[in-house]
Amino acid sequence: MSRPASRTVFPIKYLRLGAWSVMAFFALLLFAITIPYFSFRPDINFLLAKGDLPKDLIWRSFFYIHISGGMLALIIGPFQLLSVSRKKFRKAHRTLGKIYVAAILLIAAPGGFYMAFLANGGPIAALGFATLAIFWFHTTLMAYRSARARDFTAHREWMYRSYALTFAAVTLRLWVPFASLVLGMEHSLVIVLSAWVSWMINWGVVESVIRLKIRRKGTVSRMHDASVTNLVTAE
Repeated sequence: MSRPASRTVFPIKYLRLGAWSVMAFFALLLFAITIPYFSFRPDINFLLAKGDLPKDLIWRSFFYIHISGGMLALIIGPFQLLSVSRKKFRKAHRTLGKIYVAAILLIAAPGGFYMAFLANGGPIAALGFATLAIFWFHTTLMAYRSARARDFTAHREWMYRSYALTFAAVTLRLWVPFASLVLGMEHSLVIVLSAWVSWMINWGVVESVIRLKIRRKGTVSRMHDASVTNLVTAE
């Protein structure tokens, strides 16, 4: 009974490691790309596309608040998702977890919610980014509450959801050139869809992963029960 299980575990283990490596790579890449914004120059990439908005002190303040919290959460997330961080570096895991939660709940999500209403693409895009900010806040809060309640299974699932929404910053930057260059969409349509696609893809992926883990645990449990039954019967 143990051999089929061992054959299944190793491919899944390496698949998880590969997915984590790709995720961590893009998180680090976006972090590196975002650093130049902290020169506070108004003529950098995204700011150039916002017209006169960067001249508004309130909007610009919220922009830097948002990217500060968002990039902090983005770079912390991959470490927090590693099982080794929970098992061997518990103190660091708890400390970084608190920083991650504070970065989103107190800084990034509120900043993103404000910026959503002034997003390019009009009201449909604004609604998409505002929804993202609300879900981001909610999933992170639920992750924190479940950890406080010591429901660590729920905590991990909510953290998966929270980081999936954090990772929307990466998906957004992959989606725009893909939709424009590969799919040939008009720029205006790309901008509107990006407000929804950037996080809905991630949400769909993470929910599928959570369901798969639940189903796999159920299969392992049934295999264990069957082996125990066979052992008892044999005796």
